[in-house]
Amino acid sequence: MLLRSGGAPFRVLMVERNSRGMFGRFVVFPGGRVDEADVPEGLDLGHDRSIRNAAIRELAEETGILLTTEGVVSARSVEGFVTAPATLELVSRWVTPEFAPSRYDTRFYLAECDDAPDVIIDETELVGHAWLTPAEALDRHERGEAPMVLPTLAHLRWLSRRSSIADAFDSARGADGRSLIQPRRLHDGSIVPIHLPAEVET
Repeated sequence: MLLRSGGAPFRVLMVERNSRGMFGRFVVFPGGRVDEADVPEGLDLGHDRSIRNAAIRELAEETGILLTTEGVVSARSVEGFVTAPATLELVSRWVTPEFAPSRYDTRFYLAECDDAPDVIIDETELVGHAWLTPAEALDRHERGEAPMVLPTLAHLRWLSRRSSIADAFDSARGADGRSLIQPRRLHDGSIVPIHLPAEVET
């Protein structure tokens, strides 16, 4: 979840996927899967460092924004820059419930980029993007303009209750990736409430 100042209280980068696949035309945060190239020697695909590397790579590939130790730069200017996986703040880890036809083990991270370069989307995977306040993104969903899946909505609602970017990072701090958010369906078809960092209810 890439955040920058502007609006009330900040904006988050949302991207729209193309019409192909299970999440076709859905509005999501930039992201993707871990590749072998993301895995440092001696680690595995599920290691936190591998997943952070994948998050930075996918963000760069999908939006043209690269997080480096020297700040946020255009992904077209990668020579001489070192990526900065440690700047990502883990918020939560979601595992798709057992009743789902396809299952995923997904981590959500925060990153800040007030001096972000222009977004250049990967048009093979995406068809659009927007910097929105969390409230604006939720409003678009409510109006039927932006279909979203439950994890996206839950994180936007969580972000909408944060007073600043610093508050979002402070609230997320301490997440360790071992505590899973795994929604369960009750007998009446409803979903067990989902709790994110520093929340009483969602």
